[in-house]
Amino acid sequence: MAAGLAAATVTSCGQADRSQDSGTGGAVVSDGAGAQSEVGSIADVVSDAVFFGDSLTDAGTSGTRFTTMPGLVWSQILARDLGLSTAPAVDGGPNYAEGGARVTASTDGGPLPVAGQLDRYLSEHRSFSPDQLVTLFIGTNDVLAGNTAGNTAAADTAVSAAADAEVGQVSRILGAGAEHVLVFMVFDLAYTPLFGGAGTAGQEKVRALVSAYNDRLLHGLEEQFPGDPRVGVFDTRALVDGFVGAPGAHGFAHGGSVDACAVPGASSCDSGSLVAPHADQSYIFAGGVHLTTRTNELLAEQVTDRVRALWGRGPGG
Repeated sequence: MAAGLAAATVTSCGQADRSQDSGTGGAVVSDGAGAQSEVGSIADVVSDAVFFGDSLTDAGTSGTRFTTMPGLVWSQILARDLGLSTAPAVDGGPNYAEGGARVTASTDGGPLPVAGQLDRYLSEHRSFSPDQLVTLFIGTNDVLAGNTAGNTAAADTAVSAAADAEVGQVSRILGAGAEHVLVFMVFDLAYTPLFGGAGTAGQEKVRALVSAYNDRLLHGLEEQFPGDPRVGVFDTRALVDGFVGAPGAHGFAHGGSVDACAVPGASSCDSGSLVAPHADQSYIFAGGVHLTTRTNELLAEQVTDRVRALWGRGPGG
């Protein structure tokens, strides 16, 4: 495992029927773009897990999942592999993520931000256990919110503040006893169907904001937790870049900008509302900025590999 936090060149997910939502081990970044899955299970490293984030992680807090159902999202696949419930926390499971969530920003009646999700978890459990994986996949909705700002300076300020706030949440998680914290980068939203018709200028604008968020996040993690083996980064951007750049190499028939869901503006779909038979397996994206069943399965495989690479011989390994 490489030492130190690599400097990455990093170029709202959906709220059900409400709005469009959207490894540092020694703080090390995974390229995630094409590694072959290792033989082994995440259960070789940790025995428990808890998930925080937005619709990309949400196991059905509002009654739906943001993918091509009945497929699972990546967090449910990891929970299943650990023998845990695949249900959201509101139904007794380990998944506190909510569609539409941001890092700290919230509205009355809106989704609980990550800061609130963490409050809820700690009020129920008080602390994290040493053999527990804690994942934090957030920022997409903050980038989308920044993208609507009236000028570039305001957008940059907003996403930088959100990234700083995410680093603050990592500090809270560590302070509550976590030994395995995996922080996800935001993937390039310019490739998603939501921005498929935005034109070059619109795509480059959101791409720049994704870069700004990820760069600020990585810098903050390196500054706050230098060499800390408890913190890992998963480079979701590199992984999705790899899928879009060479879809056939990963079993996809379609690349970026196209949606597996047939209904325009839908944030998820099921087998009866796919754009084509088996689109849940042949497309990368579904529901604007969300991921298909196959993409979630590949993401879960790579997260498992990342956890094993970071901590397989370390704490809990």
